[in-house]
Amino acid sequence: MATLSKSGSSLPVTFRVFFLRKAMAKLLSDPEFQRFSELQQKQSSFTITSEEADELRDIVARAQQKRDDRAAAMQSIETFISQFDIGADELFTADQIADAARNFGLIPAAKKERVLPPQLSFNGKPYQWTARALPDDIRVPLFEAFTSGASVKAFIATPKDTTRCAATIARLERETGSAYADAWLEELAVSRAQVDEALAKLPA
Repeated sequence: MATLSKSGSSLPVTFRVFFLRKAMAKLLSDPEFQRFSELQQKQSSFTITSEEADELRDIVARAQQKRDDRAAAMQSIETFISQFDIGADELFTADQIADAARNFGLIPAAKKERVLPPQLSFNGKPYQWTARALPDDIRVPLFEAFTSGASVKAFIATPKDTTRCAATIARLERETGSAYADAWLEELAVSRAQVDEALAKLPA
C-alpha cells in the first residue's frame, strides 16, 4: 500500500509540470522557453544557482504578465463588442468562425476534400493535368479547340465527373484567357458558377 501511495502522490506533480510547460510554451518565445526548460531542469536536480533562480523567476513573471495583458485585452474587446451589441457573424465569416471552433476543439475537424486533377485523353493516350504544363501533343490541339470556340468534351476523360470537368474548364480559361461557351458547359452538365468556384480555387 505504501508503494501505491507513493507513486500515486507523484502523479499530480507530473501533471502540474506538464501543464506548466505547455502554458509557458505558449507565452514565451522559443529562446525564452528553451532557457526556462534548462533552468527548470536545474531546479529539479537541485543544481540551480541563486542567480539562475532569480532568472527563472523573472522568466515566469514575464510569462504571467503576458498572460495578464492578453486577458485584459480580450476583456476590453468583449466589453466593446457587448456595448455595441455586435454579433460574431458581423466580425467574422462563417468559415472563420468554424475554423476557430475546430482549432479549439469545439467541433470535430473537417476532413479535407480531396480534389483530383483534370484527367484528359487524346488519341487513346491518358494525361493527368497536374501543376506541370501539359505535353505539346495534347496541349496544342486542346488549346486550339478551346480558343476557337469548339467543344473540348472529347478531350475530357471523365465527362461524368462535373467537379473535374469544372476544374478542367477553369484551368483552360485561366491559361488561354478565353471563356467557354454556355452551350458547351451545358453539354458537360456544368454551370458557370461551378467553373467560377473552381477558378477561385486555382493557385495564383
